[in-house]
Amino acid sequence: MQMRFDGLLGFPGGFVDRRYWSLEDGLNRVLGLGLGCVRLTEADYLCSHLTEGPHRVVAHFYARQLTLEELHTIEICAVHSRDHGLEVMGMVRVPLYTQKDRMGGLPNFLGNSFIGTAKFQLLFALKVLNMVPEEKLVEAVAATQKQKEPAAVTGNVKAAAPANVTAAATAAATANATVAATANPPVAKPENASARQPPAVSVAEPAAKQAAESVIGPAAKPVAEPKAESAAEPVAEPMNESVAEPAAEPKAEPAVEAMAE
Repeated sequence: MQMRFDGLLGFPGGFVDRRYWSLEDGLNRVLGLGLGCVRLTEADYLCSHLTEGPHRVVAHFYARQLTLEELHTIEICAVHSRDHGLEVMGMVRVPLYTQKDRMGGLPNFLGNSFIGTAKFQLLFALKVLNMVPEEKLVEAVAATQKQKEPAAVTGNVKAAAPANVTAAATAAATANATVAATANPPVAKPENASARQPPAVSVAEPAAKQAAESVIGPAAKPVAEPKAESAAEPVAEPMNESVAEPAAEPKAEPAVEAMAE
């Protein structure tokens, strides 16, 4: 396969104008620009399919079995072809194995981005030409799909958690701010840290709801407890002393200013 100029993987080839070329002649002309030394015949034809979209294109797929020496020759010619570095960034070998972690090799390769129907053509060729056992091919495709699902769920939980923690911390901080200043420091740090984070957008509402129930419960308790302690101990005594002292004495004013701060 080849890495294209747009960062997508695809097979060598291009468009053929049937008014001037047959399929094989037009294909060999395009391959000469991208590979340089390959010629295919009608015997190499494998399949065709119609692509969906505003511009309907019939894609014809050809395949030829090569020896390792022939593959080396094609790779060398491809580097010196006209389109190398312009429309084509280089050739890519497809890993036809799966490592012990069941992700390395073919499953990870299938997770890349392909142009048009190139991924379907690849899977079809691997199956029809018996290059990969069918059960291994099914496992590789399933592993690629399974790899994307946990990422989506994790993203929803992480997106919902900051919003819930911020809401709980903000509600508790508002209640404690009017009672004592000592209750604010443990609340202010998570509030400021979470305020810098972007607003969370959850795709799956049930996942966000479960995350909210699991986060709000523990977050509300440690914030609400300092409220009762600070209201009963540090504030009650200074307020009684300031009320009992005569208002005419000037010494009472510094005590009132300290409490206001």
